[in-house]
Amino acid sequence: MTKTNLKTVCYLLTFPFMLASIIGCSGPINTNYDQHFTEEGYLITDVEDSIVFFVPESPNAIKFYVEVSGSMNGFFRANKSTDFKSDLWQVMSYFSGLMSNVSVLTNNGEIGNRLILSDFRQKMNTGAFVSTASTKVPVMLEAIFSDINPNAGEVGVLVSDMKYSPVGLAAQEVLLSQYSTDIARILAKSGYATSLLLATSSYLDKHGNNQCPTSPYYYLIFGDPRQVAYMRNGISTLLDDAGHFVDNIESGFDYGAMNYSFGIPKNCFHMDDETPTFCGYDALSDDTCTIEVKVRLENYRWRMADEAIFSEAFSAKCLYGSDLVIGPITISVENKTNKELNRVAEATVELKVCNMATDSEVIEWGLELPDTERTMFAPYIENVDDENDINKSYSVDSFIQGMFYGSNLNKPLKQQYILISQNS
Repeated sequence: MTKTNLKTVCYLLTFPFMLASIIGCSGPINTNYDQHFTEEGYLITDVEDSIVFFVPESPNAIKFYVEVSGSMNGFFRANKSTDFKSDLWQVMSYFSGLMSNVSVLTNNGEIGNRLILSDFRQKMNTGAFVSTASTKVPVMLEAIFSDINPNAGEVGVLVSDMKYSPVGLAAQEVLLSQYSTDIARILAKSGYATSLLLATSSYLDKHGNNQCPTSPYYYLIFGDPRQVAYMRNGISTLLDDAGHFVDNIESGFDYGAMNYSFGIPKNCFHMDDETPTFCGYDALSDDTCTIEVKVRLENYRWRMADEAIFSEAFSAKCLYGSDLVIGPITISVENKTNKELNRVAEATVELKVCNMATDSEVIEWGLELPDTERTMFAPYIENVDDENDINKSYSVDSFIQGMFYGSNLNKPLKQQYILISQNS
């Protein structure tokens, strides 16, 4: 065989390997054979993981319930303006297309009159709801929880100062000590998701004088979690625009699969939009590979859009020994789209991987939602001994404890995984 023919044979034998090198076929993507990915780098999901993303959605109908006990009198003074009246009317007006009437709760906490919106406004403004009744929150909840049908797309909204004062009932002190247990039982029995919104209003004495500029009251939203989230975002936006929203806290939610996407990576490329895998990490040219994770937050309570709260909730680590640095976190929030209430909140996090120990790495990351974080609530609900204190909310601390007992806890979010590989 001539030298020329020998060179030709060698070339033909090595060509497939040269071609493989050129097109980048350099071995398995998942070189550690991590259990969360296939060898080719595709995320492995089971039936439970592949649920539809949680998306807030408008209810078919809204039922408003307004408590008119004696402790609410300062919000209802005849022919006097209060933030409560202004804000409640704005909320009801915005959602008026989804509501047929407003239910006024009777002295014993049960549903009384159902008023059309214009009649409710007239009675609210003229002081017709000024009362001497006490607040029986457990009775109130039992009545309104049985009055909605989430399967028909109904959601309920209770407006109240949420002060439980069982005046005239036997063993009052004992009832108060059992209050959080009663709330937990009622909420667990209902199976509803609940969101408690804290707002403030001016509170007037019987002569119309402003006794307190920031007296607390609440919107308790209950029903299907997607519709509760929609109403929570909408009402919170209207209250926030007026400067009277404080915070919300919620229970009974299963937020489903975490909704996230990726920005443009550095020193690697996104293998496929359908899987969280990044290939072609070139450690020789640049030791750092940067992945930008974008996490949607509008599903969760509003505190998640606070950078400090999100930073504490977010965690990430490498499973195979590489170094990981959590870079800058930025959060963007828009509560309206084309003048419609439509909250969009997103956190962007940079994850920087370097000193890769093997040819591939897996980042485990997730959010531990601050379900029981109550910093903004604390000034209004803690250390309250006097039910007549209009600066604070008597017994609401126990109500919130009841929201988180037993089966009322929100379902934790599952951990997420990102595969980074030097192969491609």
